Amino acid sequence: MGRIFGRGLIVLLPLTITVLIVGFVAGLADSIFAPLVDPLIGRHIPGLGLVILLGIVFVIGLLSHRVAEVLGRWIERGIVKFPFVGRVYVTAKQVAMSVSGGQESSFDTVVSVPFPTETSLAIGFLTRVFTNDQNGEYGIVYIPTTPIPSSGFLLVVPMSDIRILNMSSTEAMQMVVTGGVVVPGDLGDLGK
Repeated sequence: MGRIFGRGLIVLLPLTITVLIVGFVAGLADSIFAPLVDPLIGRHIPGLGLVILLGIVFVIGLLSHRVAEVLGRWIERGIVKFPFVGRVYVTAKQVAMSVSGGQESSFDTVVSVPFPTETSLAIGFLTRVFTNDQNGEYGIVYIPTTPIPSSGFLLVVPMSDIRILNMSSTEAMQMVVTGGVVVPGDLGDLGK
């Protein structure tokens, strides 16, 4: 009985979360666009804000080759002039480009490292390797937190302590986001 309930929950939970998120976005879009559109058409049409938002995103996508690129550069030049906001914007843009495939991703190499103690391992992403003249080769490893991987820990680890895993970045992120519930077939190569 509990197993059947669990299966039902597994089917309904992602669907429920999707419906809630879409409903939230639709409500937000309606609240933004309704004051502008309702007076023009004489009545409120639920969901019209979402349709308008999707249309705007589509048009921006169509124009992104030229106009949006120019507009984006213009906006970006204005934003980066603000001391704190500019740095946040540039960092967010770099992360978005990296994750979306807009440039070579820094999150392609999945690794395990001893963290937070020498006897435990954490799964992370090797984002960069550099050489220190006195101490040898080091890797910069980003350890995402569960269930929200946008926060995490940034470690500088000797390459001798880093184990590259036979796991895709998608599999690693699924494992992180689900708290280890979704795990790739073989985790045998986690340790040293």
